[in-house]
Amino acid sequence: MKISYVFPGQGSQSKHMGEELYKKYDSVKEIFDKGNEILGYDITNLMFNGPKEELKKTIHCQPAILLNNMAHFYVLKEKVPCLLNLGHSIGEYSALAASEVISLEDSITLASKRAKLMSECIPKKKIKPGTSYMAAVLNNNPKLVDLVKEVCCKYSSEKDIVEIANINSPSQIIISGNNNALVNTVEHLKNQENIKKVVYLNVEGPFHSSIMKPAADKMRKVLEDIKINKPKIPYISNLNGDFITEPDEIKESLVGQIYKTVQWEKSLKKAIKEGFNTFIESGSGEKQSNLLKRDYKEANVLDNKEFV
Repeated sequence: MKISYVFPGQGSQSKHMGEELYKKYDSVKEIFDKGNEILGYDITNLMFNGPKEELKKTIHCQPAILLNNMAHFYVLKEKVPCLLNLGHSIGEYSALAASEVISLEDSITLASKRAKLMSECIPKKKIKPGTSYMAAVLNNNPKLVDLVKEVCCKYSSEKDIVEIANINSPSQIIISGNNNALVNTVEHLKNQENIKKVVYLNVEGPFHSSIMKPAADKMRKVLEDIKINKPKIPYISNLNGDFITEPDEIKESLVGQIYKTVQWEKSLKKAIKEGFNTFIESGSGEKQSNLLKRDYKEANVLDNKEFV
């Protein structure tokens, strides 16, 4: 089997994440202790004990997800051969560390800095109750992307934007933007006959939209001081949904994925096309596993609980 590791992104965090592995494996304890040291606070305690609302904050959950993903990787790789890495959004930093493109230490630092920079871009304006800066559009329409793009353009302006943030699968697209534009887009899409459901996401900000461009510009400067290696294990980029190997190209990909569309469907299809059709989720929860099972029938999904 040609096995792909998939590393989940924001939304996979939960109280007690990684706690069982921490108690069971010394290698995991070392990862979490290193995280505490680099971040300068006890993120391990926050992950294990909460409070949940504090863990959900972007500045905490992104480095927490990175640590938890890598904890799973260090355990899983001893039992399941890793031949390809893919990571969703912040999960891409886990994929890069797993492919030895960046060191574990640098991946922790970068996850923390990315989270802080993205948090600084979150609009200060109050949002309408029961809404969000992001929403999931669900359907089985092969022309879903074109439809969503058209509606986003209709409600976008220079000051108020809404854009496609993630193309996750043929049936799931995430949109992101200023609250007013997003709400108008959601209400329009809800009234379309060929849209199954539109759901607001419980997130802090309009991630993977051009509102995050200032964070991307600052992240480019952060990455200048980071050693980037060619992948020892192949990895597929969020930005173009294809293999990339050159350090400069990898840096630009990490800058772009902050404010541009995450091409997750393209990434998964590329992996499957190249014969990497067996997947294992290196992290908590089953978000990516469930997505693969539902929308990629040709994919074989391993249960990571059998190996940790």
